[in-house]
Amino acid sequence: MNNVPMTHTSSDCILKLIFDQQLYDEMTDVLLSFPERSLEFLSLDVQAHMQPLENITEEVSGFKRKKMIEVNTQADEAKRLYHYIVGKLPSAQLQAQLLPLLLLK
Repeated sequence: MNNVPMTHTSSDCILKLIFDQQLYDEMTDVLLSFPERSLEFLSLDVQAHMQPLENITEEVSGFKRKKMIEVNTQADEAKRLYHYIVGKLPSAQLQAQLLPLLLLK
């Protein structure tokens, strides 16, 4: 029998954060300073098709350039992480989604 303690609990959800590109450095700094544990996350460039478009580049292309970060986590930790982010970046416009992870067999 293996008696080695687990150092990391398994994830049951993904916290998805979508925000303007200019917020990226601040957001990653906040995530990397999360006091409960060292987070690992995936960041992606995304195209948000939404209204209103704010400048001529967006009007020509038809989308806004955004960043998306995904953090695999537990649901209760995701809520604490979200509140931590909002506390550190209170004026940030941010969309957050909490998605369940499904076991594929």
